[in-house]
Amino acid sequence: MIIGIEHQSTFDKNMIFRILNYDATTYINQVESKKEVYPVGSFVFYTGDEEWKLPETLKETLKSIPSEMEPYINDWRLPVIDLKTMDARKLTNRR
Repeated sequence: MIIGIEHQSTFDKNMIFRILNYDATTYINQVESKKEVYPVGSFVFYTGDEEWKLPETLKETLKSIPSEMEPYINDWRLPVIDLKTMDARKLTNRR
């Protein structure tokens, strides 16, 4: 598995597109290398002062998806981990 980590301290309404681009580029590079293709997972570690309030999926970000086309539009998740609210024991692998 390949894991991408992005640090974000401010809001970026286009973050989902950046993560999608990173992930897609990683897949394309793997395919072009003609080697095994591993799963790619990306996460955003957010350290901003305000609570993250931006959409966390591609479909939530896109406007005007016709209802009849919605099932055919691929979605992409933007896992945001707000480090301010995270239990510090998880970072040290303690339970």
